[in-house]
Parts: sequence; C-alpha cells; structure tokens
Amino acid sequence: MPSAGTSSPPPDPDLLRLAGDLSRVRDRVVEELTLDDPPIEDALQHLIRHPGKLLRPALVLGSAGLVGADPPVSEQVVTAGATVELLHLASLCHDDLCDRAEVRRGVPTVNARYGDDAALVVGDYLLASALGLAGALGPEAATAAARCARRICVGQLIELRETGDVGRTVPGYLAAVAGKTAELISFSARLGALAAGADESRQEALSAFGHHLGVAFQIWNDLGDLTAPGEDAGRDLGNGVYTLPVLYGLETAGDRLRPLLSASPRDRTVAEVVAVLRECGALDRAAGTAAGRLRSAFDRLEAAGLPRPTGVTALRRMLARLLPEVAELLDTPPRTTRPAEAAR
Repeated sequence: MPSAGTSSPPPDPDLLRLAGDLSRVRDRVVEELTLDDPPIEDALQHLIRHPGKLLRPALVLGSAGLVGADPPVSEQVVTAGATVELLHLASLCHDDLCDRAEVRRGVPTVNARYGDDAALVVGDYLLASALGLAGALGPEAATAAARCARRICVGQLIELRETGDVGRTVPGYLAAVAGKTAELISFSARLGALAAGADESRQEALSAFGHHLGVAFQIWNDLGDLTAPGEDAGRDLGNGVYTLPVLYGLETAGDRLRPLLSASPRDRTVAEVVAVLRECGALDRAAGTAAGRLRSAFDRLEAAGLPRPTGVTALRRMLARLLPEVAELLDTPPRTTRPAEAAR
C-alpha cells in the first residue's frame, strides 16, 4: 500500500497504446481462426486462448512507430502483427509435436489435448492463415513471409539433425537459432516497417536489429532452461538439444561434461551439468554473448537514421516490460566472474 501523501507513477502512454494495439492484433488472429464448426475452432484457437507475451506482434508495432507511423496504428500494421503471431503459433504447434511436449504456457499442448494428427493439421492451418494475411499486405510481404517460413523449417531441421550430438559446434547452434528463433523476430521487425511504408534500407536495418535481438533472446532462454527451478530445469538437455552454454562448457570442460551428457537421462542430473558449466565459466560466457548481441541490435538502430530516434527509447521500455531480462542485459556489462567465484 502506498504511504499517505504518495501516489503511483502515471501510466506510460506508450505502453497503454501498445496494450490497446495488441488487443486489436489478438482480435484479428481470433477472426482468422473463427469457423462455423465449434470443435475445429476450439482446436485452432487453443494457443491464442493462452497467449504468451506477444513479443513478435509488439515488435511489428514498435518498428512501425520507429519509421514514423502515427498512432493509432493502421489496419495494415495490425494485419502485419496478426501475420507474425499466426506464424509464431504455427511454429509452436509444430515444435511441440516434434518434442512430444505435453505442456505449453501451463496448459496442455495442442498435441496433448487433441492428438498428434490433429496438431499437425492445426499447425498447417495456422501457417496457411499467416501466409494468407501476408498476401493481403502485398507481394513484398508475401514473399518475405514465405522466405521466413522456409528459414524457420531449415532451422528446425538443423536442430533435429544435431540432437544428441556432443560434437555439435557453436556455428551449428547459431545456424539453427538464426532460422528457428531469430528469423521470425527479424521478420517481425521488417514487416512492421514495411507495413508502415518504410524504404528498403530502413527495413534492412530493422531486420538486422531483429536478428541480433532474436539470437540474444534464444541464448537467454537457453540459460533459463538450465537454471529453472526444480523439475522445469534442463528440458533441452533431456531432449538431447545442446545449447550455447553447454557447447561453451564442452570447449573448456569437455572431459567432465561428455560423460554426463552421454549418460541416460535418469543417470544424470541437470544440477551436475549446471555445476560444471558454472565452474568453467560457460554460463557467464553465454550471458556475455547474449549481452553483446543485444548491444549489436540497438547499435543497428542507432546507425539507421530513423525518423523518430526517440522511438528507440520507447522500444527499449517496451522490451523491458515484455522481457525483464532484456533490461538486465542492456544495463549490465558481460560478467567477468572467475570460475572459482561463479561456483559459490
């Protein structure tokens, strides 16, 4: 409770506008997934009924603002936001199917609730809906959306090919991340600029921003997977997906890590792997890499000559609200903790 004589800070008008515009995007997605067949509609709308942070459509909206779009955002920009969210939902549906995941955002996955066959078709429907909306934005958006979808598939195939491979390399990991995660975030930033009428050079600058942000975002997720509390920790390890912190650990402490990674999941604990990664500095090194990528992302914006440079500050606030870890990465230089200190 605030003490007498104090008041809460005034709401941020940029964040209030963002919330309203994201609500419009979500309504547009629901509209695309509304049919006259309730059971099918229920399956199609399962993921959007339990939305995440809506990071990708938020980037569409933020990018449109950076290149000069005035609020309220146009229907073109709202459609662009719905396009990337549908692409994202399609990728989640297919990812969960590949991983045989049972829970997403605290609720059963599409495959767990409706079965694998239905999940495959739902993912295809979501993808087709996304490409249809992109087509409504024009041929340039349609081409970019199709290219994004192909690259997402390639990134997933790279990860599948390297699953369980202790010889996986950092370039291989980055190639998978570039497609599986960074491509859609890059496309989101580009599509927002395109829908707002930006020229090719500014679209490219925002696309590069999104790529670096996407890599940083995935590395941070990978660190979170390893350090999550209790049974939530190490899901990637359990699936044989060796992420950047693990690859850095293999470079410097391979003799200790390889026996742990080659053991059956029931014979190793995530805590043992994380202890080695912490002691050899791999966790700190990966966090430093994420921080460097995030700085590179904003460097690209600063150098782009955007018509609304003050919008970069608003974009930082937006990302900090959606992704609290981004604020930490922006404000904290890469850690130089020595391995012995990191172990404590």
